[in-house]
Amino acid sequence: MVGEGDRVLLACAQYAVRDGDPETNLRLSLAWISAAARAGADLVVLPELSNSGCDLSSREMALRLAEGVPEGPTVRAWAEASRDLGILVVGGLLEAEGDAIYNSAVVVGPDGLLGCYRKTHFWDREKLMYEPGRELPVFETPLGTLGLLVCYDAWFPEAIRTLAMRGAEILCIPANAPDDWVPEGQRRGGLTMLGAHAIAGGNANRIYVACANRVGGGYQGRSCVVAPSGGVLAFGEAHEEGLVLAEVDRERARREKHLTPYSHAFGDRNEEVYKVGPTPKPRGGDDPTS
Repeated sequence: MVGEGDRVLLACAQYAVRDGDPETNLRLSLAWISAAARAGADLVVLPELSNSGCDLSSREMALRLAEGVPEGPTVRAWAEASRDLGILVVGGLLEAEGDAIYNSAVVVGPDGLLGCYRKTHFWDREKLMYEPGRELPVFETPLGTLGLLVCYDAWFPEAIRTLAMRGAEILCIPANAPDDWVPEGQRRGGLTMLGAHAIAGGNANRIYVACANRVGGGYQGRSCVVAPSGGVLAFGEAHEEGLVLAEVDRERARREKHLTPYSHAFGDRNEEVYKVGPTPKPRGGDDPTS
């Protein structure tokens, strides 16, 4: 890793993942890892399910495309690229463990797998395809402490807060967010809902957030890197392939937890207020999972 002290150059690669074509997807991911390394990046984030694509017709198809972690071809190839190019890789992939399928994200270095996170919050019919993860771990890397989430996980502020309180300095989010996921009143191609959650999560928890979103097939791109202030350091174009690059300073993520001499991002939490007892039944519509 070539980061200078606490400074790290992040890259988010937004490109068109091919649904159901793992061989092409592996070649594409390696090409984008190489492009990020040529741009001087210390860490590159790839989209969600970058080995398989997300538009899969059945659970049986997903099981055929899923691979083991760390023994599968994707993690092994990413580790070789990391070793050859001196870059850390975070990417989403379809993981198999026995008959269970997970929508996972991994962080890979020159010596292989540094960590694996399994998506815990599922959008729509993902609930019928995948098993949920049961943990929100952070991972110590040569570039600092990383947290990983996958796409719709970012809609749950509890997940981001948990990772930040466990020490995450940089939150990496591989994503497949479609065109119509935009805040009401915003035009398509402008601020995305994923970007809005990244801004809110970065600001509330005073951490860096890097989202890599795919393009093609109705997916919007607009990958982003967000500062601990909530400021957007870099935004990708809509529907165009490319790298989104931004330099981050890990020390800033640690320092800016103090908002004022009397205010602290975590110290001001009022845990007594948050104790609601058993989870209340959702209001405004039936919960389809109950």
